Amino acid sequence: MKNLDLFNFKLQGIFQHFEQNHKKKTAIFCAVASQIFFTAMYFCVTLLKGEYSSMQIINMRMITGFIFNTMYCQTNKIEVYSDQSKVFKLLTLRGLLGGLNMTFVFTCFTLMTISDGSILVNTSPIWTNFLAAIFLGEQLSKKAVGFCMLSFVGIILVCRPAFLFGQSESSEDKNQFLGTIYGLAGSFFVSLVAIVIRKLSKYNCNGAMHMQYHYFISIFFTSIILLTDSERPFVITFKFCITMLILSFSGFVAQLLQSKALSLEKASIISPMKYLQVLFSFLIDIFVLKSEVFVTSIVGAGLIILGSVGIVI
Repeated sequence: MKNLDLFNFKLQGIFQHFEQNHKKKTAIFCAVASQIFFTAMYFCVTLLKGEYSSMQIINMRMITGFIFNTMYCQTNKIEVYSDQSKVFKLLTLRGLLGGLNMTFVFTCFTLMTISDGSILVNTSPIWTNFLAAIFLGEQLSKKAVGFCMLSFVGIILVCRPAFLFGQSESSEDKNQFLGTIYGLAGSFFVSLVAIVIRKLSKYNCNGAMHMQYHYFISIFFTSIILLTDSERPFVITFKFCITMLILSFSGFVAQLLQSKALSLEKASIISPMKYLQVLFSFLIDIFVLKSEVFVTSIVGAGLIILGSVGIVI
């Protein structure tokens, strides 16, 4: 046991030394790794769609995430509750917005392919730019507005509305449209969460503290919704448990890595890395799920990424 503790201590020392001397490389590595784990999480959601509702998936995701986060906080001796009234209110708001974000995002992935869903939920820079101007008083430049319009064209191409593309009113077309609405709504709430986190940054709150409120509040309201839903039975199988375990662990690690990356390097460098998730998602759709990938989705993804990166830089 002592030898194991000594090994862990030395390993931690090596990582800390590398981080101190190569902050940018460490940040980029964490950013890329976080997108791999985020993609794995969304892939697990697509594996469960059809058998389980988005609310059932989210409820179990929050419960297992809460357990992971609690263990992490206890191990690292991180305070998870604040006695400051203003901080408590901001953390509660962050938890509510995070729960709504997760609800919309997971529902989006139960309706669309993983690649189309990834494109839409990563449109948050568009919303953040406008919300920062409204709530934080940040200036909205003409360049940002132009790139937002470019991204909007990309969203139309991904959505493929029937009145423009002449598609039939099939269930797939309706799911594509509904998935777009849920994806954009999820992206909007991601931006609101970012605004609240910026306000919380003044109080030096640990990211794990943020997540504890997010998990707890989400568990509460998803449990109430599930108790009132008698139409769809919640059958817990071995496959469901294993998939949920991978899903929750991937999401937990992804969030930690993303927070680490943002603490080591500027957001303007780290934020564009999230579009690797779109690339990974297209690869999964093509080679793993064998889903049909439309040219309009590829072009739309390119325009959204170009517009979003243009806003950030």
